[in-house]
Amino acid sequence: MKVSNLYPTLHNIENEYLVVLKRQYLYIAATSVVAVMLILYFMNQNINKVPFGLEVDATKDSTDMAGTHYRIKVTNIGINPVSNISVYLGQNDIQHLNSLAPHQIWFFYPRPDTYVSTVEVSADNGINISTDFRSPFKGLGLPGSGR
Repeated sequence: MKVSNLYPTLHNIENEYLVVLKRQYLYIAATSVVAVMLILYFMNQNINKVPFGLEVDATKDSTDMAGTHYRIKVTNIGINPVSNISVYLGQNDIQHLNSLAPHQIWFFYPRPDTYVSTVEVSADNGINISTDFRSPFKGLGLPGSGR
């Protein structure tokens, strides 16, 4: 048996060290690329938001025990506050809200004597939305589904 085979040479130790070092650089580079991609993704999400915008969800919920309930959910999806919001629920039922901050939600409920068919929402900055009511899905075992 040769003595040189028993002890690693300096050349073998250097090669193993370089392989480990290259692997560490590879991990650092991959982590950096992922971090930069995440930063760019979240920056893109903020850039693409509208300055002024509202989302209106008009719900008509019918149950056999409580009757029919109407609910209008208005959400500010813009990055700036929306002011002078008016919700037209029917004849002689117009409700107002002074301001809605970004990502804030506000609910409007029509008066019991109002005949409701569609909802019209208007606000400053040229926001005009008209929508019909939707009925939520009813299934056995779901809350609000009746019996």
